[in-house]
Parts: sequence; structure tokens; C-alpha cells
Amino acid sequence: MNKKWMKPATFLLLAGVVGVTGLTLANTKVAHADSEKGKLFAAAEQLKLDKNTYVIDQKTADVNGDKVEDTVYLVGVKEKADDIYASNMNLVVQDGKTKAYSKTDMKDLGGYEGELTLLDFTGDHVADAFVKTATGGSGGIYNHVVATFADNKPAVIFGEKENEGINYEGSFVNGFKVEGKSAQLDKPLTIDVSANQDVYVAAKLYDKAGKILLTDADTSVMTYPFSALTPIDMDGNGTYELVGEQRIVGINNTDTVSRINSVWGYQADGKWNPWEVEYSTFAKKHPGEAINTMIGK
Repeated sequence: MNKKWMKPATFLLLAGVVGVTGLTLANTKVAHADSEKGKLFAAAEQLKLDKNTYVIDQKTADVNGDKVEDTVYLVGVKEKADDIYASNMNLVVQDGKTKAYSKTDMKDLGGYEGELTLLDFTGDHVADAFVKTATGGSGGIYNHVVATFADNKPAVIFGEKENEGINYEGSFVNGFKVEGKSAQLDKPLTIDVSANQDVYVAAKLYDKAGKILLTDADTSVMTYPFSALTPIDMDGNGTYELVGEQRIVGINNTDTVSRINSVWGYQADGKWNPWEVEYSTFAKKHPGEAINTMIGK
């Protein structure tokens, strides 16, 4: 299998593995008249949006299935035009045939430098809208949304819940290991963290023999939502999947216990299922500034 999209990892855990014949980079047609990008959205009042609603990004493709190109706007509320952060983001489509508008109802979506891509994720041969925007936090997390407009019926099919990805929960256990599980995986997952044992001993998480010293509440680990999510046509059939990267985080934000790479496909039942899940263990690990700060206390 071609794994150019994946970072190196020591072990491979498969959850419903599929064959991959090739990769196709995502490509979206930019709007012919891209002049509205960065400007106040002209139809804001008509659609009862905030008067400070700006066009963050703009693309064209047939998104309702009538074979006529539509204009899709990613809009959001900003205090001034050159702000890179926008709140109350939304997707608005102007029908290429009727010129009528329709919009999604994306609640509380905000972020930095939002981007819009139009690709088919559902397999109906009609483009869907993919949005990504950085949260701006120290965890390197991005928000992602996929919405469909087939038959002029806006629907968000990938939102906050789906953006959690592989939701792994576990804890440090004796022997410089992490044990945990996820509802999306078929079996529990044990991760070797011995590459970082000197840091954990200095932080008084373990003793030198590998015995846990802290209480259960202080030994938990968890995944962050996606730090990257990229549309890729994994099997070359014109329908795009999502390839994601996440971190499992330990004693603080910079303590990356493991990295998870996953491939997600949209299913006929309306759910996103992981086709493949890959996790890493470290053979050698640099401690990081924040962990050194903890040790110095």
C-alpha cells in the first residue's frame, strides 16, 4: 500500500483494512470571480447574518446536482476585514441556475484562516464542501466540517463530534506503559513509553523501577482532536476519504505519548468509519520545554 501520506510508525493497528491502489491530491476549482474574498458578504442582510459577516473563502462547483456550477462561500464574523480570526462561520451557496441562496447551520464554528475545498465525499458524484480552520490553541487543533447541498438541502455530515477522530482514553500503568481503549478500535491498545522514562521519573510519575507513584487522576492520557485532516481519494474512484493525524497526550500538552494516523470513509448509513488506524511508539524522545519546566519545580 502506498503510505506517502503517513508519518513513520512502529506498530500498525488495523480497524477494517481496505486495499489502496493510489492517491490523488485534493483539487478544487477557484471561483471565476474571486473578488468577494476578504470583503463584506453582500447577501448578509438578505440571509439575516451579522452585518460584519465577511467572505473568508470562495469556490465554484456543482454542489446541488443540477449540472450547473454554483458559488460556495465560507463566511464568518470579523471585527475588521484584515482580521485572521472569524467567529460564527457558515457555508452559503448561491445556486448557479436560480441565483437563490441556501446556507448551513454550523453552530459556534470559529477559527483562524479558514479554508474551503469542494470535493465529493459521499459518492453521489456531486461536490461537497470541506472546511478547515485552526483553533489557535497550543494543542495545534483544527476544526473541520463537511457539508452537502445535494438537491438544495444543506446538511452538515461531519462536525464537532466527528472531528474528535479516534477518541482514545487510557492511563499510565506500571512498566512505563500506557493502557487504554477507544470505541472505534476492536481491542485495547497498549503503548510503550519507556523512551521517555527519565522524564517521567524526574516528574515523579514513576519510580526508577517503573512503578506508578501518582494517583489515578494524575495518570490519565487522552487524544486531542485532529491536528490535520486531508481529503485524499484513496482508491481512485472519485470519492474522497479523510486522512487524519492526532496526538495522544500525557502529563501535559507537550507530552506526546503517541501519534495516531487514520483513514475515514463516509458510509451509506451516514456515518464516518475508520478504514485504517496506525499508531506510533517512540524509540527515542526529546523531553520538550514544558516537561523540563515541570521537572525543575
